Amino acid sequence: MDYQAFLRQLESSTLPASEFTHQAHLYAAWAYRRQYPAPEAAVRCARALSRYAMAQGAAEKYHHTLTMSLLSILYHRAQQMPAMVQEWPVFLAQCDDVLHDARAVLFQYYSDDRLNQDVSRRAFVPPDRMPLPIACLSQQESEALC
Repeated sequence: MDYQAFLRQLESSTLPASEFTHQAHLYAAWAYRRQYPAPEAAVRCARALSRYAMAQGAAEKYHHTLTMSLLSILYHRAQQMPAMVQEWPVFLAQCDDVLHDARAVLFQYYSDDRLNQDVSRRAFVPPDRMPLPIACLSQQESEALC
């Protein structure tokens, strides 16, 4: 499915839950970044993921800190290698570690305790191990990320 059709299904919550795998989460991150600058892509992607989870009756599965942190890492990589934005296979190849073990990637920045706090599900919580690799993704989270 082309990325625009995928985003339409995600945003309208018509994407079958069985098709929304971890790789599909990465595809959403890539598709939004393909269409928008990183700050806008991050906001749109996070909003779409949250709304999709609510529409599927799984609002508790959405984790805002995890989402924004991974978007920060992914979009930083794309900033370093612009071909990632244009080609899904290139993006996926450069994000193999996130595809196979996103938590291990996040544990470079966050302790398990920090990620498992209830507040980190609802709002962005800054990392406690080392700063995220991108200065700011959105105006709203600029103080926390910068």
